[in-house]
Amino acid sequence: MSEVRADRRWSWDEYLEWEALQPIKHELVDGRVRAMVGSTLRHDRICNNVRAELRERLRGTPCRVQGPDVKVRAGENSRYPDALIDCGPASETAVLAQEPAAVFEVLSKSTAWIDQTLKLQDYDATPTIRYYVLISQDEPRLVIYRRDSSGRLGPRSARLLEGRQVSLDMPELGVQLPLALVYEDVAFVGS
Repeated sequence: MSEVRADRRWSWDEYLEWEALQPIKHELVDGRVRAMVGSTLRHDRICNNVRAELRERLRGTPCRVQGPDVKVRAGENSRYPDALIDCGPASETAVLAQEPAAVFEVLSKSTAWIDQTLKLQDYDATPTIRYYVLISQDEPRLVIYRRDSSGRLGPRSARLLEGRQVSLDMPELGVQLPLALVYEDVAFVGS
């Protein structure tokens, strides 16, 4: 099982067994295996900033920051978010987030549509995920989806945050994250 056949549909267990033997990460999307690709230095810097700041804010809590090498089972799909907060039991040998509570994706031109639509649907299908955060790498801006009173992550729960002076608040997780720190050492055209 070393080759990926495009016409083949994979079960969850087949995917997990196969991917454990691969040199690169793959997501499982609608029964199909898809290889993960690299990113830009700006994308990586923003991801590292988010993970570093979340680690500080989660210190001493039962939750911890993970990513980008930890899978999230999102509905029937497998996703590798740029960062996530896992509040499940700590397991040093797990390959999946145990109880993902927040998921962060840094948008890129090639994946923005997927992040804003298909991944939103996948994360909505995972009830433990209370927040889904989409972070722009082109300007200091993000969109946060919060699970609403009807139990959904969706457009009605979305909130746009703009500018380095605002903060991302996730009160159920005890996290307040200033965008100035998310975008630390990130220069934008005209700034």
